[in-house]
Amino acid sequence: MTKILGALTGIVCLAFSIGPRAGGDMDRIDPAAILKTAPEWQAEYDNFVVDAEVLNILRAGARDLTIDVYLGTWCSDSRHNVPRFIKIIDALESPGMAVNYFTVDRKADRSVKYYVEEREVERVPTFIFLRDGREIGRIIENPKKTLPEDFADIVR
Repeated sequence: MTKILGALTGIVCLAFSIGPRAGGDMDRIDPAAILKTAPEWQAEYDNFVVDAEVLNILRAGARDLTIDVYLGTWCSDSRHNVPRFIKIIDALESPGMAVNYFTVDRKADRSVKYYVEEREVERVPTFIFLRDGREIGRIIENPKKTLPEDFADIVR
């Protein structure tokens, strides 16, 4: 029994040691705390309307999906896109989906390439979509079309 507990402890420590890390510090954050960052974050959330048609497409593709969101509370693109993303997630009400939010510090200087080296996150916000542990797509900084449409293109 002692050997089993020792092995399990080692596995857990290894898992935490190889998890995503940023060039600087990275912290997990709750979506409610994100919206309290500043009044404009909550206003962006409140004023964004999710198209019902796109929402139906997202519901069909959101099962068994994990999304990791890397953002900077100091970043204007994060301030614009992350509250909208939270609104989409809230509207989906998809129990088979997991969303993890991580804040990252500003890069110390221009020589630092990644905020999160293991995930190759160079710019924020970055939304990484995973199914069965494999990346199926990402949205970096600003969507190509709209946030819901790019999300739908990834999960279709």
